[in-house]
Amino acid sequence: MRHSQRGGVRRQAPGWRTAALLMSLLPSLAWSSSYPLDAPRLEDEDVTAPPRPRQFWWALGEVTGINVAVWAIDRFVLQKEWARVDLDAWRTNLKTGFIWDKDDFATNQFAHPYHGSTYFNAARDHGFGYWGAASFTLLGSAQWELFGERELPSLNDLINTTMGGWAQGEVIYRLSSMLLDQRETGTRRVAREVSAGLLNPVRGINRVVRGDAWRSAPTPAEWQPPVFASLVRSGYLNIDAGKPLNQFFAELDLRYGDALRFPVKVPFDAFTMGVQFTSGESRLISNAEVKAALAVLPLVNGGNERVLLGAFQHFDFNDTQAYEFGGQALGAGLMYRYLSRDGRELRLALHLRGLVLAGISSEYAELVGRDYDYGPGLGFHFEASYGRWPWEYLKLHAGTTWLHTLNGADGDHLVHEGTLLLDLPLFGNLGLGASFSFFERNSFFRDFDTISRGIPQVRVFLSVH
Repeated sequence: MRHSQRGGVRRQAPGWRTAALLMSLLPSLAWSSSYPLDAPRLEDEDVTAPPRPRQFWWALGEVTGINVAVWAIDRFVLQKEWARVDLDAWRTNLKTGFIWDKDDFATNQFAHPYHGSTYFNAARDHGFGYWGAASFTLLGSAQWELFGERELPSLNDLINTTMGGWAQGEVIYRLSSMLLDQRETGTRRVAREVSAGLLNPVRGINRVVRGDAWRSAPTPAEWQPPVFASLVRSGYLNIDAGKPLNQFFAELDLRYGDALRFPVKVPFDAFTMGVQFTSGESRLISNAEVKAALAVLPLVNGGNERVLLGAFQHFDFNDTQAYEFGGQALGAGLMYRYLSRDGRELRLALHLRGLVLAGISSEYAELVGRDYDYGPGLGFHFEASYGRWPWEYLKLHAGTTWLHTLNGADGDHLVHEGTLLLDLPLFGNLGLGASFSFFERNSFFRDFDTISRGIPQVRVFLSVH
């Protein structure tokens, strides 16, 4: 794992949004991983960048402007019938209230959160922190649902766009900050600004409009994490859902900060992000996840051991031919780290997740007008790893999630998940590994037969750390 250290629009598939976001991560990752975050810069010594003042009206105007711009493209360029809004449509939306929509899984669970991230970053770039930007994300989502379409406002869109926008938005903001260096000049400055702008278009446009993209100024210290690590795995994947599906995969994992080693002063000072690309699925992305610390309380902090209790936000997206599962969650986690004298460490974690809203495959949902079930739930997850940070030689993850259907085929789903991963060093930063995963869904429907499905996955890969 290469590392550094210092002291949406509805009714459309995610398509270009998905590709643009994640493809832009690859050059951004390479740049930030190779840049020594702990390297001193003489011109920055004893200089503190002042925080950007909060600009409420600018943030509100930009959030509203994003919705107007997206609506105008849909209405006048793409000629979408549902974009032909008028006063009658607004009155109907306000009078009827929120319903459940029937959009496909990837649109609801990935594209809408990315749309929400644009609202979030509009507020972040105008001086607001995580919680302030979260409020603007809710406002932007509500604006769109009530006034951006002729179709009735969607409850699941409001939740996914808002909470998913928080997760994707803060990750995008943090990673784009890592790329920026406001004391840099010439082609290196251009490369940094362009990379950050591709990753975070709202922020990139604002920096050009304000002149920040070329103005020399101190770079805020909080734009760089205390530690950062990246990992790429690529190889063979077999997933068996009745008939084997053999394909190639590439996985990108990022670790920003480390709650077990450094303070978490504000939300997302420590987070992990992963995304998997596969060759045999109908979409570019088959898996994506974000797990971020919102706040932590150290319980034991001495010697070679540390224990902390934390509040976490989770974003999960699994969309394969075998199953769909993912959603928005908040929860609590108990984490433990033991560091040996030779620098190797054992980590353990217990996470309790409250799923605000999640979607899951369902054989009978189509009988009531959709192709997956929606509802809240609870999840319990255990993690254990052994290695030398940031390289995990051996990792185990196991979890159980209960989900109650609010929209779809009435009933409950009980999901069991587990992964055992081995990733051993070959030479330098290159590793060789394999993993076995299992996904089991037991669905208990009120009006239909019980369904039980077990889906194993096997991966063999080379890793670059």
